[in-house]
Amino acid sequence: MSEPEHHLTTVAVVDADRAALAEKVAALRALDGVEVRIAAGSLGELLTDPAFPPDVAIIEQREGERVTINYKIRVCRLANARVIVVADKAAERSGELAPDVASLMTPVRTFEKALRLLAAPR
Repeated sequence: MSEPEHHLTTVAVVDADRAALAEKVAALRALDGVEVRIAAGSLGELLTDPAFPPDVAIIEQREGERVTINYKIRVCRLANARVIVVADKAAERSGELAPDVASLMTPVRTFEKALRLLAAPR
């Protein structure tokens, strides 16, 4: 009898803050069943990485970024990646997220919540 196939969830994490990005990658690498394929500081880095698209893209938008969070979400969804957006209440209240992207992504308040979503049984 053969062993059941173990599926790894491939993940990209996007954060313009390089220190925060490194911390997120380390936390993701500690999760069983998760393979970090892309660590990107920008949408351009994400899209030009040969490993794109991943199964899941975790995105945290930083103030002052030129590319909107809405565009990032739409591009990732067009490539069939599940999108998790880390956004606090202030970002949601600011109107940064367009109403039509709500059904295209999973919002979380903290990166730790994104980790819990990935660690949950599938």
